[in-house]
Amino acid sequence: MTSHLIRRRLLRAGGFFLIGDGLLGLVRPRKSLLLSRFSPELTRAVAEELTEYPRLSRSIQIAKVAVGLALAISQVSEDVS
Repeated sequence: MTSHLIRRRLLRAGGFFLIGDGLLGLVRPRKSLLLSRFSPELTRAVAEELTEYPRLSRSIQIAKVAVGLALAISQVSEDVS
């Protein structure tokens, strides 16, 4: 496989990750944020703060889904072309 193909597949996988993580965060935002207790300290601090602002948290999750879709679709469209 060429490095270009590997890069495109990794970007596509990253897009899928963002989509899935964003959707899970939309369905259960508080629980999703509290899972970050196993993350680095800065991530935990941000997540704990976001639990107090569910609308902001959901907006971030929607943005993650949108970015993930854009990333995945951009890689798929290159395959079709």
